[in-house]
Amino acid sequence: MKKSLIALAALAATGAFAQSTVTIYGRANVDVSNYAATGATAGAASDLVGRTRVADSGSRFGFRVNEDLGGGLRAFVVCETGINIDNGGANGQGVGAANAVNSSANFFCSREGHVGIGNATAELRLGRQNVWWSHGELNQTGANFTSFDAIGGMYAPSSGISAATISRESNVILVHAGSALGAFAGSQAYYSVNAQEGATNGTAAGSPNKGSIMGFKLNYSSGPIVAMLDYAVGKNSGNNSTSATDFNSNSTKAGVGYKYAAGSLASFTWFNHEREYNLAASNTAAPTILNLAAGATGGREQSGWALNLQHKMGEVSLYGQYGIFSDAKNSAGATVANTGARAIMIGARYDLSKRTAVYGAYAKITNESANALNFSGGAYASGNSAVGADPRVMGVGIMHNF
Repeated sequence: MKKSLIALAALAATGAFAQSTVTIYGRANVDVSNYAATGATAGAASDLVGRTRVADSGSRFGFRVNEDLGGGLRAFVVCETGINIDNGGANGQGVGAANAVNSSANFFCSREGHVGIGNATAELRLGRQNVWWSHGELNQTGANFTSFDAIGGMYAPSSGISAATISRESNVILVHAGSALGAFAGSQAYYSVNAQEGATNGTAAGSPNKGSIMGFKLNYSSGPIVAMLDYAVGKNSGNNSTSATDFNSNSTKAGVGYKYAAGSLASFTWFNHEREYNLAASNTAAPTILNLAAGATGGREQSGWALNLQHKMGEVSLYGQYGIFSDAKNSAGATVANTGARAIMIGARYDLSKRTAVYGAYAKITNESANALNFSGGAYASGNSAVGADPRVMGVGIMHNF
């Protein structure tokens, strides 16, 4: 028996068994927080006066499979699934329509799922992937570090006023730059046909699927300098160019950061979103609510900027954010009054180990009277804020990475 085990171990060490590895990983992040959105333009009846809850924030479970094909080539699989530790369901604890706020917690690979092949120079990846959402070192807050993020929602396409649809997409063909490209490692270019898997209009007779998404992310990191440039174009958001709600969009995001000490960084990011409907009548509709939810119409363009600071002192990290969203412009290029917003966040994190931390944070978005920007990502918001209301969230939490 002992000899058989030794022979089996030798075979595993030298044969095909040693060529493939599986890594299980994940994150558990839960906070005790209070969310409110008051000051609505329509009056106090539209306010969300406050709700305290024990809420999940971006927890996930995943696995990575790697096989060495020889000659520096490898094959791999990634499957990352969002999970809600707080309620065990597919949705978060939002109120009403906001109950689906954590839409990436659902079936297997709901956050990311792709298969690929490549080497240290480049990889070809096919499947559901993050193509715009990530901000890297330029913004190390949100569910990755403190749970709450004020400005991330402002330049993320799923924010209330953004004109883009590009974030985490399915049906993606992506080329990813590897470590051999040095300072530009992590850059990527992608293309997706019919990325909006939830859009069914294209299946109707006479309405062929036409939707597509394409773009690139250029990363640069060398010494203390970090930079990122994102550009994405979306065509026929509903896969039906004859629909009154079908639109084209493009988004640009550019940022630069300076790592002035180990674990400490200051960054500046500028962003711009544009939306244009395929039917002229949709573009001329008055954009009284520049919120992309609930059938809002009216083509527009909007830009803004954000500052982000991370300062590390031993096991303690301090975070600060401040962002501005300018007034939007309609399709004719005219400024739409009272459509701007600003956001602020302050937070602190204490690392108990390399994997476990406790944190606390406060974040607030101040909307002008015709804007309805809300927190975006994870489950930061427990409700849909009304036009003109100012969402704020504060709380403390525990995070463990494994």
